[in-house]
Amino acid sequence: MAKKDLKSRIEAAETFLAFDVGLKRTGAASGSLFTKSAAPAGMIVVNNGRHDWAGVDALIEEWQPDAIVIGDPQSSDPHLNKAINRFKSHIHRWHKRPIIDVDERLTSSAANESLAERGLSEQRKTELRDQVAAALILETYLNSIE
Repeated sequence: MAKKDLKSRIEAAETFLAFDVGLKRTGAASGSLFTKSAAPAGMIVVNNGRHDWAGVDALIEEWQPDAIVIGDPQSSDPHLNKAINRFKSHIHRWHKRPIIDVDERLTSSAANESLAERGLSEQRKTELRDQVAAALILETYLNSIE
């Protein structure tokens, strides 16, 4: 896809799906440019370093986003960077959606703080943490658009 075409597709995007890619779990969130808000949309389990691609595909089919936002942890962990690159390759190959990288260095901490205030069980916090982080990643992007 040409850079000019990609840029125009991103500028025209109104609905988004964001992912907080991890080595054990990947959280997803959906959001809209109209509301500039995001909400948890699901979690993908990672087994032995392999994402559940059918689960990823199902989320993309369900939400039909114009673009995909992926958190960039600015990590030096080669395993995490490889997982993120595989995730992007899958989206590019099978879904042909523009991919937008967003700095997410503090989203997991912010998600933990948000969940701690809710008085949830540890199991429920673990289930929601990556989804809330994905929502924060997406809201960061949406709020950066003028």
